[in-house]
Amino acid sequence: MSAFKDADEVYEYIGKMFETATQTESFVKATEGTNLVVLLKQTSPDATMLIDFPGQTVVTGDAALEGKHTVQLRMSSDNANKFWQGKLNFTLAMAQRKVKLDGKRSVALKLLPLTEGLFDTYKQRLADAGRDDLLAV
Repeated sequence: MSAFKDADEVYEYIGKMFETATQTESFVKATEGTNLVVLLKQTSPDATMLIDFPGQTVVTGDAALEGKHTVQLRMSSDNANKFWQGKLNFTLAMAQRKVKLDGKRSVALKLLPLTEGLFDTYKQRLADAGRDDLLAV
């Protein structure tokens, strides 16, 4: 059973982190000129997001499927939750097929070290919302 009750919760927490990332200067600089647009498909619950780094936008739900992307990322919503807390080794998860990444992999993987700076932001957002149940142990 997933820690998230529905896609709206996924968008509220995971989607907001991607919105934060697209607005963070280090991500803006790292993705300049890359045309990196990630289609993120999550399961349990199903949730879809289109993260447009050059356009600095995140689109969720069915509308995300209508946009063009350069990378497709697939994982469970629980693994996305763990990732944003620094509790999921992305490279190992790819090797174990818990995370699947297709497309411009090198550009997307270049962003991994930058995400570390947002882990505390995500955990604080969960704590502020009273969602200790989502905090990974």
